[in-house]
Amino acid sequence: MDFDKNDYYKLIAPRPTVCVSTIDEEGVPNIAPYSFASPVSFSPPLIGISVGKGKDTILNARETGGFVVAPVTEEWMKEGVGSEVSLSRSESEFEEVGLTESKSVKVEAPGVGESHVNIECDYWNEFEMGDHYFLVGEVVHISATEDAVENGRINLEKLGTVGHVSGKEFCISKEITEIERR
Repeated sequence: MDFDKNDYYKLIAPRPTVCVSTIDEEGVPNIAPYSFASPVSFSPPLIGISVGKGKDTILNARETGGFVVAPVTEEWMKEGVGSEVSLSRSESEFEEVGLTESKSVKVEAPGVGESHVNIECDYWNEFEMGDHYFLVGEVVHISATEDAVENGRINLEKLGTVGHVSGKEFCISKEITEIERR
């Protein structure tokens, strides 16, 4: 079977779904879902997000120097994924989809009140890559609820992390399988 090379990403699934929140120079918050997100370095701790050109997320991160990454979990997945709405830069997706801003500790951008984990990042760099920018942030603070962490990692058995498969298709991960690694 041949597969359209432009749809390659549909075969790399599920991809973790996160919401990235930012704030612009006027103080207007923005939030949007992304499934092209990944840790990229242990030291320094860096996270990379592939962001479409012209999106508020990349513009705001450049302007204000920070952003927050919130892994989407089952209890707020509809609002999180639903934050992919087209609004003017002067309007907040938080309000539009009914999500709550939470005060961040180290960056101006708000966290997501409904999220059990908010990873605050300083803008580190960006790289133009095809029709996207690869936004890289250095993790400067993590806020997590008590039930969010189990065995030193996200408690996906309780929270149900959300993965993007394709289009409107998502999955919820709640099961761990251990595989020996050398």
